[in-house]
Amino acid sequence: MKRVHSDSGTLNPKPSEEKRRITNSEVEEMKKKKKREDRDKDEEKLQEEREKSLDEQLQDKDCSGVRIHTDSKDSDPQTSKEKKRKREHQEDEDQALKRKRERISDEQLPDECCREKKQRRIETDEGEAGPEIPEAQSSRLNPLSVTSYTFFSELGAGTFGKVMLAALRDSKSYVAVKAIKKTEETDDNSLLTESQVLNIARYSPFLCQGYAAFQTQRHAFCVMEYLSGGSLENELLRHGTLDMERVRFHSAEMICGLQYLHGVGIIHRDIKPVNVLLDHRGHVKISDFGLAKQSIFEDDLTTGLAGTLGYMAPEILQEKAYNAAVDWWAFGVTICEMATGMSPFYNSDIKQLKDSIKFHEPEIPDWLDDDLKHLLGKLLEKDRKQRLGVRGDIRSHSFYKPIDWVALEEEKLQPPYQPRTPSAELFKPYNGKLSFLGSQEDKATSGDTNIIAGFSFQSSTWLP
Repeated sequence: MKRVHSDSGTLNPKPSEEKRRITNSEVEEMKKKKKREDRDKDEEKLQEEREKSLDEQLQDKDCSGVRIHTDSKDSDPQTSKEKKRKREHQEDEDQALKRKRERISDEQLPDECCREKKQRRIETDEGEAGPEIPEAQSSRLNPLSVTSYTFFSELGAGTFGKVMLAALRDSKSYVAVKAIKKTEETDDNSLLTESQVLNIARYSPFLCQGYAAFQTQRHAFCVMEYLSGGSLENELLRHGTLDMERVRFHSAEMICGLQYLHGVGIIHRDIKPVNVLLDHRGHVKISDFGLAKQSIFEDDLTTGLAGTLGYMAPEILQEKAYNAAVDWWAFGVTICEMATGMSPFYNSDIKQLKDSIKFHEPEIPDWLDDDLKHLLGKLLEKDRKQRLGVRGDIRSHSFYKPIDWVALEEEKLQPPYQPRTPSAELFKPYNGKLSFLGSQEDKATSGDTNIIAGFSFQSSTWLP
């Protein structure tokens, strides 16, 4: 009798096995496809959330002028313990970066300047409120104590603090003091960066000079030179546009300042008219280093959403890695505003503004000087690798042919415009209440949990 089994797989095993293998392969392929689809959906959702977050930050505001800082590593608020632990881990790295930058600064100065600088450099005690005043100077006011200053008018205000016109008591030498309140939202790294950049800014006459930085448990203070000429933003509000001679001169001095920053590995990331100040003679000083990024040399790249939307380069908005080319883009937008009174990408709709920056050509008026139009086209190049400033010698551009760069860097050229004398009202003592002048505000030691290590310094060239 012939044996019979109802399992077809037993009667004809080979076809069954083939069928089972094909089915398993298809299942695996379906699983992979599903994973890819889920990943794509997650990425799309994440991008939508990022876009929504950015739009929420900008709604009901002038979308071209809102300052943004969302570096990925700094995006979430930190507790005091987390901040302290992060500071402790970064101390060695900060010291190494400081030594590297000092070496670079020394290389860029003449030998005699280097020797003098090395002899006079004063390094502060890490974590302290500042260096102790030598006994020979004990009768003088401590410039690293907020109670040593008399405060006058408010020069500016932001989300986390304000800038005050001030002077050491019994002194007629005016300074600008930036007071920043320490909160869960303030970023220690940004404060430390601003202090460190101010500390080296004195090596370039085209950067706002930092005299000192110190702190209390609740506030951080930066003491800077007082620039009575106001900002380019003020000039544009007053005059609408600047004549071609001023555009050429001011932008040439900005080039000197930017090239110095980039030469020591610093990207500013917030170049715009309001951050370009004028001294009493009319010389340019780049200011506000709160969004600066350090240790970006040559081909190094960084990431993170930082800057003011109307001045952001396409690569930032596209969340790509970027370098110093973003400063040259913002520089181009700033020059266009100086010459025309308008942004080359301005749009009141946030999405359309971002699309214009990322995909559209800049709107440059035909009536502009031909050399300037060509310069703007090169600066507002979408491809960062082809952008003038990182590619080619911007000083050799035909727009700057009348500039004697050696004389300019030595400040031997007469500015085409001298700012008017500030109003006497600015120098009247401040009558309002200043939160940073509380009774406990002048106490800060390295043992305090809210003290930022390495923040404080006093410039050896500042003699208050």
